[in-house]
Amino acid sequence: MTQNSDALIANLVGNLQPVKPISFARGLGYALSAAAISALAVVAAFGIRPDVLAGRFDPVYLIATGLFLVLGIAAAVTVIVMSRPQVGTDHSGWVWAAAMVALLPVAALIVSFGGGSDILSRESIAHGLECLMVGSGASLLVFAILVGWLRKGAPTAPDRAGLLTGIAAGSLGIFAFSLHCADNDIVHIGMWHSGVVLLMAGLGRALVPPLVRW
Repeated sequence: MTQNSDALIANLVGNLQPVKPISFARGLGYALSAAAISALAVVAAFGIRPDVLAGRFDPVYLIATGLFLVLGIAAAVTVIVMSRPQVGTDHSGWVWAAAMVALLPVAALIVSFGGGSDILSRESIAHGLECLMVGSGASLLVFAILVGWLRKGAPTAPDRAGLLTGIAAGSLGIFAFSLHCADNDIVHIGMWHSGVVLLMAGLGRALVPPLVRW
């Protein structure tokens, strides 16, 4: 019996190869590097806001852009942690950042209903669509990096991992494009900049789970 057990164990492990543990620091470094590359690409392609270049920051712009950056980093950290499942790991840290960012579209609705902005003008819609499209495009590198990282690991909740991948990518992508977008209107930011996060979250939820199931 002992010889049979030894033979069975030898057959089971005979073709196994040692695997290097995935590093949290390396995953976060890849995600932040991808975000930095996206920001540099936006600046190189479209230019940087004159007030940012001069060191002058509008309060609405500063708060909104900072919130997107915090949400992007928090969601990316959660995705990287989810690639290494451990008993008792808390994955809810990003929720508080998401709650703060959710105030932006709420504020946009309040201001728009009060007649504080013309959101249906042709110029407003055209500019909004530009932010939506370019911001989403600036999200793709972070999106690809996080998906690749999840495929190296073993996420136990692929649906949530996909959703957070999209949130992280969209938040960091619109942060990158905010370095160029000169609009400080809370309605524009709340609708179109937040729209990038929602769009990428939907794409992540739909596309990522089949790619990371194991």
